[in-house]
Amino acid sequence: MFKMISFTLEKLQSSLSTSLVRMVQVTTWIVTTCGLEKALLSVIERISIRSRNNLSESDGLVHRRRTTKDARHKLRMVFPENLFDILRFGKELSDNGPCLGYRPAKDAPYVYLHYDEVIQRARDFGAGLLQLGSRIGDDCLVGLFAKTSVEWTVAEYGCLAYGMVTAPLYESLGSEACFQVTEFYEIEIMVCGGYSQVVALLGNGQFPATLRTIITIEPLPDNRIAEIEDRGVKVLSMAAVEESGRQNPCPVRPSKPDSLATLIFTSGTTGMAKGVMVTHRQFILCLKSLLQSFMPLKFTPADTGLGFLPLPHIFERLVEKLLHVHGGKVGYISGDITSLFKDAKAVQPTVFPFVPRLMTRIHDQVQVDMRRSVWRSLPAQIGLAFKKLEMYTGIFRNDSLWDRLIFQRYQSMLGGKIRVGVTGSAATDGKILNFMRAVFGCYVFEVYGQSESCGPITCTPYGDMSADHVGVPFYDVEVKLVDVPEMGYYAVEGKGEVCSRSGFNMAGYFKMPEKTAEAVDSDGWLHTGDIGMWLPNGNLKIFDRKKHVFKLCQGEYLAPERLESAFSRSDSITNIFIDGDSRYPYCVALVYPNYEAFANGKDKTPLEVVKKYITDELQRIGKEAKFKSYEIPQKIHILTEAFSEENGCVTPSQKTRREGVRSRYREVISGMYLSS
Repeated sequence: MFKMISFTLEKLQSSLSTSLVRMVQVTTWIVTTCGLEKALLSVIERISIRSRNNLSESDGLVHRRRTTKDARHKLRMVFPENLFDILRFGKELSDNGPCLGYRPAKDAPYVYLHYDEVIQRARDFGAGLLQLGSRIGDDCLVGLFAKTSVEWTVAEYGCLAYGMVTAPLYESLGSEACFQVTEFYEIEIMVCGGYSQVVALLGNGQFPATLRTIITIEPLPDNRIAEIEDRGVKVLSMAAVEESGRQNPCPVRPSKPDSLATLIFTSGTTGMAKGVMVTHRQFILCLKSLLQSFMPLKFTPADTGLGFLPLPHIFERLVEKLLHVHGGKVGYISGDITSLFKDAKAVQPTVFPFVPRLMTRIHDQVQVDMRRSVWRSLPAQIGLAFKKLEMYTGIFRNDSLWDRLIFQRYQSMLGGKIRVGVTGSAATDGKILNFMRAVFGCYVFEVYGQSESCGPITCTPYGDMSADHVGVPFYDVEVKLVDVPEMGYYAVEGKGEVCSRSGFNMAGYFKMPEKTAEAVDSDGWLHTGDIGMWLPNGNLKIFDRKKHVFKLCQGEYLAPERLESAFSRSDSITNIFIDGDSRYPYCVALVYPNYEAFANGKDKTPLEVVKKYITDELQRIGKEAKFKSYEIPQKIHILTEAFSEENGCVTPSQKTRREGVRSRYREVISGMYLSS
């Protein structure tokens, strides 16, 4: 029905009167404003979603997504046996097309290295590492500690070309953690972006005892080099290492499929970061599952990505290697996150890894524009409603009347050519997710997973527009729920801890067998620590966290992440952190408001007004969600800055670093309780 309406409206533009076009538009608006849209979409969803999810169950507990004959037929693709050969595949499929792009200067056009150039630079760098005494094998870790860039990727492929294992560090880990990780994992060679990363490796004025060579992407002045070498560590530029490799070439010797390829360090929300071991075979199997799970969408050499997320994170590397194995290209961000929109317009990505913070920013910008004028708001609301109706029938496009009139200006913010979106670094508000799908005219897959699962566990199936869940298992992934009796969750009731099993679950934590045994049981099930529930249509909803639970003085348990997720849906809240103390019967909250929701903005709205509004908002949401009185914060503190990687409050994957927030605001939290 909605396909017919869409087709008719397009025809009306050219063949019928303007008044008739407006009549159809007004009809669509009436359907939306009267609440009929929700009812119609609900009917469509109930009819279609169950068959589309294609699920099977074993003993009523284990959910698995069946690999259909159609999916196997369409995925007629030979995969490489190791990660270095991804470049060789990409070169052949693209006929040696562009591979990695960068801006040579601040405002210069993007320049792309072709596949043969990237392969040659990787070989040179890897051969240069061998000249420095690096070894081939699972026990040889090469650290990568730099911003997302062409050089980072060249260094990674250089290690993979000669069977070395990469150990990438996050910049946000902090100096103490970087020092501990380097020493604990016995990293001997570290590739650093520049002097700031070198300094982060210092602990009490000394480098880790295991570190013997630092390779810098940015050349350092002689006085800095002398300063580092005085501490017993050799310093070389990346260009010098590549030149050494050119002068001393070696045949490429990539690892066997079951050899270790990389360590993916956990975010470090609690304790020292653990090194998740991923083999070449596991990474390739994960890429294959991604392709099957994203069908019917396919990837081609014409696809382009914008590299801006941290490359140590599995999410960014999966997206980039998905492009490279098909012969696509990646252009890297030229500066920090502030240059994202400018770079996106130049790169024009077709595949884009959305993150919740970015989606919220675009959503808020559109809402602000709509509030400025009723003449702008009304057409936008009608256009959004119409595009959502189309999407529920499987139509995703950015060339409709509504796109040309309203949404192209927002699509152009990210280049205007996005056809596949992926989000998975943190929980996403379903309302905002569907809003982004409508505005950009493409399906945005929401992926749920962990570093320990090599990234994905579940994702929303193509075309699924139902909100506030993380979809169904990826192909070749099994998911089950297990009892958590201390929290009152039982698998037979469809609630419990989420466990996954697949051929690409981690091989274990490097040098941590005890931690591995805690995470993966004897039957191969990875225990995620997340609490989920099965929805009637087979989708999985994550609503709690097993580890972050504390008891109040009256004996009641509080799960802060579940509460934060609910309260964060308020348009007036950007960040919220809920904490409790076993000596008190209630919880408290730190809140950074979304000042765009206030008419006078941040500078002109009195703090008392903001605090009163947020307090009332928490009470309203809590009552609507039927929270217990002790689950609604009794006291709040308005923060002066948002959570960020820079202030240590979020991880690179945008998850709240609970210990970081608690440490930073310990006195503030204590003060809220002491003022009782």
